[in-house]
Amino acid sequence: MILVLGDLLADLNLRISSFPVQAGGMQRVSYFELGPGGAANTTIAAARLGLAVGHLGEIGQDRAGRWILEDLQAEGIDVSGVATPSEAATPVAGVVVDRSGEPAYLGYPGALRLGALPKLWAARIAKAEALFADGWADHAGVPNLILGGLRAARAAGVPSFFDPGPGNPAMDNAWHGKACRLATVILATEEEARRISGKSDPLDSARALLALGPKLIVIKRGVAGCFLVRKGEVHLASGYPVEARDATGAGDSLDAAVIFAWLRKLPLAAMGTLANAVGAAKVQKLGTGRNVPTRDEVRAILRRFGVPEAGVLEG
Repeated sequence: MILVLGDLLADLNLRISSFPVQAGGMQRVSYFELGPGGAANTTIAAARLGLAVGHLGEIGQDRAGRWILEDLQAEGIDVSGVATPSEAATPVAGVVVDRSGEPAYLGYPGALRLGALPKLWAARIAKAEALFADGWADHAGVPNLILGGLRAARAAGVPSFFDPGPGNPAMDNAWHGKACRLATVILATEEEARRISGKSDPLDSARALLALGPKLIVIKRGVAGCFLVRKGEVHLASGYPVEARDATGAGDSLDAAVIFAWLRKLPLAAMGTLANAVGAAKVQKLGTGRNVPTRDEVRAILRRFGVPEAGVLEG
């Protein structure tokens, strides 16, 4: 089983015709849904690709928390490691998307209490196939929690995957560099890699991240696809031109594809192909959570662009 650590929240997804949204104005919402978001997008995408997945995180005993648990359980995900202390409140993100498909976010941080990795979680990580975590933190204890998980994985020889994300501008994100030193695989956009590495050129920044100790760097480039760098090898994987309706969760879904490909020991070319196919399948769909791509939707992208499934998604 792979485990996803932290960043467990609810997404309130809204589709509008255009920005800006102004005080006193009125816009009709054409799409509305509430469900799991954050790292749970990766959790669900990985499960839909066929991996056994569990989530370790903290939420409240409130309606948003109950919705998250119900939806994860409906996807066959192990939620026995989700903590629900009575004093916690579930974080919620308002995700507003216009016709261009690019989201704006409104964040309610909730109230989380965990400030370190519980011993029970460390024991579960030590027995996992892989660990995934991202770099979003809205509470002071989250960096310690994530770093503790990455250390536990490293000590046990469990491959770990870290997506720093954009970071929280209200917090010190220096801990992302520490996480990159502990992770087996780093998944970042060009801007995120530049922020952590200090290098302006995307390939230079990827190589600088690789020098920190990971075995693989995946740089996500949106519609352009991604490129993958490991010692002695660079592979550029071109993206698939599809209609982008909603980019929210595309990077999270791509992360799941990389985990899937890593565990199946696929070569970089096949890993990049699958990652881009999963991302392309996601941007055609509205919403997050249970609206990330299914295996059949990924298969449809591969078929549409004439890519054999053998060696990528099957076998």
